[in-house]
Amino acid sequence: MRNAIRLSLAAVLLVVVAAPASSRLINPDVVKGTTLFEGHGAATHIGPRRLFAWSNEVGRRGTDVAAFSEVNGGTVTRISAKRTTAYVGGFDQGTDRVIYQQVRDGDSDLFRYDISEGERVPLKRINDGHWQWNPSMDTHRGTPWIVYGVNRFGSPAAKWRFYLFNAATKERTLLDETTNRCGCLFPGTIAYPWVTWAVGDDATAWRYNIRTGERSPLLPTDRDEYGVAVAPDGTAYVAQAGNRCGSHAQLYRVGLDGTPFLIHEFGDGREAANLSLDTTGPHDRLYFDRRNCRTGSADILRLRRAELVGSAAGPVRAGSGGSGGGGARRSEASSGASLRTR
Repeated sequence: MRNAIRLSLAAVLLVVVAAPASSRLINPDVVKGTTLFEGHGAATHIGPRRLFAWSNEVGRRGTDVAAFSEVNGGTVTRISAKRTTAYVGGFDQGTDRVIYQQVRDGDSDLFRYDISEGERVPLKRINDGHWQWNPSMDTHRGTPWIVYGVNRFGSPAAKWRFYLFNAATKERTLLDETTNRCGCLFPGTIAYPWVTWAVGDDATAWRYNIRTGERSPLLPTDRDEYGVAVAPDGTAYVAQAGNRCGSHAQLYRVGLDGTPFLIHEFGDGREAANLSLDTTGPHDRLYFDRRNCRTGSADILRLRRAELVGSAAGPVRAGSGGSGGGGARRSEASSGASLRTR
């Protein structure tokens, strides 16, 4: 794992947010939790069928990670090829299709896997010889839309980019970019017409509307907003922490009007990564990694009714816990993750 680069700031920006008292926060379910690394969880429903996909540590080295799926909690199927490392991006919601990142011999490409057919398909229109990672997919009125990161590592000035791809027209739109020196680009998810990501020295999260081309910042503080997912109605879920891994880490929900709600707080030395949503039922099921900053291990957690948590609270001040001070959080692009180390 690469060490995170930090730029210390003296002041902490205070923002007024709508948040519940700690006693009113709901404890998430542990979906996958052992001593191994389990992360990048994603889920969807098709009628009574519950589909889940995730990345799990395999083999003798802690860096060996493969992608798996299961239906209704039953038989586990490996969806990534043998002798590869793989990180789940997410489901094309309401379908059997999973999009994921697969690494072989130092080359990272994107693949789609159909759970019903047991078919693995490379996304040849996207895979271009550079480092493709952290994809998300959503099909709207028959048109598949994909967002993903593309990184170059040849020099400090080499570009890291975040793209939107229309699989029907083959049009690719650049949404944002930074440099390899910063390494601070964090692809989010897509739920048409909404796209999310985070970028910059202060790791600010953004929400973008494909139809209008407008974008707006989410939780614009000097703390890091480094993980973000979005629902079809535009509701965004944002992971935030200070300039040290696990420093007063929190999860927020941000409404379409920009109002934020605190929905989960982490103990010291823990923080969220790799947020995804199952929005095929009446509620937003939010999945996220709970990372251990000391060991790099992770468990997959779930908030079943994330759109309701914290909604009844009044405004309080947040971000003033002495753990702020934004920094250039280094994205862990070598694995598709966003783990920070001390």
